[in-house]
Amino acid sequence: MSIALLSLIVCFVILLISGFPIAFNLILSTFVYLVVGDYPITLIPQRMFQGMNGFALLAVPFFILTGQLMVKGNILKSLTDFVNAFVGHVRGALALVTVGSCLFMGAIVGLAVAETASLGSFLIPMMKKEGYKPRFASGVMASASLLGPIMPPSVLMILYCISVGRTSIAGIFLAAIIPAILMAVAQMVVIYFIAKRDNLPRHERIAWPDKWKQFRAALPALFLPVIILGGIFGGIFTVTEASAAAAAYAFVLSMVFTREVKWRDLPAIFMETAVTSGMVILLAGAATVTAWAIANEQIVEALAGPLSNVPLWAFLLLLNIGLIINGMFMDDYASVIVLGPILAPIAWALGVDPLQIGVIICVNLVIGLATPPFGIVLFVTSPMTGVSVEDTFRGGWPMLLASIGVLLLLTYWPPLTLWLPRMFGY
Repeated sequence: MSIALLSLIVCFVILLISGFPIAFNLILSTFVYLVVGDYPITLIPQRMFQGMNGFALLAVPFFILTGQLMVKGNILKSLTDFVNAFVGHVRGALALVTVGSCLFMGAIVGLAVAETASLGSFLIPMMKKEGYKPRFASGVMASASLLGPIMPPSVLMILYCISVGRTSIAGIFLAAIIPAILMAVAQMVVIYFIAKRDNLPRHERIAWPDKWKQFRAALPALFLPVIILGGIFGGIFTVTEASAAAAAYAFVLSMVFTREVKWRDLPAIFMETAVTSGMVILLAGAATVTAWAIANEQIVEALAGPLSNVPLWAFLLLLNIGLIINGMFMDDYASVIVLGPILAPIAWALGVDPLQIGVIICVNLVIGLATPPFGIVLFVTSPMTGVSVEDTFRGGWPMLLASIGVLLLLTYWPPLTLWLPRMFGY
């Protein structure tokens, strides 16, 4: 290991422990690397511009704007009522509704924190009112919110494809659909057994005419994933064009049909979109600089040799363990841009399909959002419920364990991720 690389690692770890913003951490750590290694400092702006100049990155602000408009447009109520119409008669109804709503919401927003903040603001108080233990209500919300970045469209997966190359964004979207649905089902099964044990309340069974009524009410919101995914997979849109079409649809829906969003609300919506998008794109640029330093040190080549002698099942197991541990401490966006270009080529060399390893890496990092000590969704849900981060984790670990079970299944059974992409020619 060179002195320059060692200085980068030491600087990065120190700044990470001190709570320094991750994007500036990456820039400063790479700056130290360049100085120690006697490389030109102009590499930082050059590589940052290269990392932020991808056409596919335009999809990020459009998808974030779509989510903002749908949240402000009060579309969530129709989605939760639709899910409740079909699962509300089962014990633990509200917890099941939370998981189902997060799955549908993930096909609209694609951001875990946005799901947690929007759905949690009214579902958590409802669960507490019905007698759910606060830590269980918080844990359900935290674990269910992980479905957002897995169910396409996913900002995390867009960043992954841009950073590693050789992976189709549309293809990885298709590869993630079945794992997202299975993860939702696994969480629901665990919730059902906990609800039976704790005798949690259920709602009255809704007749089919009323179910049809709730479906029609939710249809405008449900049509948005059809526009996004149908347009992409039908060859009508590119991912970036689909994001713009989705934003336009959400604008018309929230401004004209529901009329919940007023003209005076738009500056705040655009500002929130700009701040979130800026954070993601700045992170993409900063991580590209660090990725250059890692490539310059030929870390992939150094790791590929020894790992080529490791059985594939052992490599994948070590990969899962390492990424979940990483997710406990590091932001998922930064992790996917920094670690993706290192891990993906090694997996390719071992014969793992690019789409499968992409989903494995992204799901691992998403699970890290709900693991202590720095899982971000734990810090979002805990104040809503009035419990500690530790209590939120205690309430949600059974659902988190079910999600890890699905992760292992998609790790060792490739058809789970590859069947849909192959059907569409990816």
